[in-house]
Amino acid sequence: MPEQPKEVSVPYPPESDEPGKRRLRERPNVSVQDSYRLNIIRVTVPGGSTIDVVPAAEAQAPSVGPAAVFGAVPPVWIVSGCNAFGRLSTQEEQASTTEVLYEGLELMGWTWHPVVLMAPGREWVETGAVVMGPSRDEIVSRALYHGQEAVLLWDEYGIRVIATGLADDVVDGLPVAVATSPASLGCPMKFGADVMCVRPGGPFGGRAMQVGLAWELHRGLLVSALGCAVCQGGVVHGQGRPIALVSSFVPSRRGGWQWGSPLPMPANDSGGEDD
Repeated sequence: MPEQPKEVSVPYPPESDEPGKRRLRERPNVSVQDSYRLNIIRVTVPGGSTIDVVPAAEAQAPSVGPAAVFGAVPPVWIVSGCNAFGRLSTQEEQASTTEVLYEGLELMGWTWHPVVLMAPGREWVETGAVVMGPSRDEIVSRALYHGQEAVLLWDEYGIRVIATGLADDVVDGLPVAVATSPASLGCPMKFGADVMCVRPGGPFGGRAMQVGLAWELHRGLLVSALGCAVCQGGVVHGQGRPIALVSSFVPSRRGGWQWGSPLPMPANDSGGEDD
């Protein structure tokens, strides 16, 4: 019997009644700085296929440069349109800020293409752009204008972090060699496998309903960014369908799903634990 495809582990909101805790969202498994080194970048080559640009295994050097993908001469830049100024955001707000980024790139007259950035485990996903043409100062200025803490420089040595200065915990980094592989376009909750996902939780019991709702929200987030060749975002198997009664803020490089209104403090997007 073939092995079942693994499924994305959803970063569920913590239980509100957890003793001794006031944790608003789960902390990430890696630092923000490392998230920029480890993220996977999905690119649809104009007139061609969809590929994933991934950190290369040490034995795979040298790195694949952008010339092999776009025929473009470095520097090539990757900039996100999400989590502007470190704010907690809904899925609709993420789509809106990304659209504003695209409009800004069009006004600058630069050549660009949509991309998706994501954690290796797909705990978070961001929409953005790969941009060709601007200098370092130009792209950093544009990214800072759109509230981004970093851009990624892609050249023949790999992909490296270039900080904009917006966040103290993100600094310029060394290049990480990358490789490319064809993207798996099946179920995004199954890492692209051609199988239907099944929603856990619900409809009975408070926590089970919360789990089912967060899973549905995460699936919707991934389908919106990555698509699904299996069901095209249709209804999945499961009992009933949970309904959100409060705002839900999407996962980011700084933590998982969060319910309810955010507090008016920057620390809100850093995990939210009291000492």
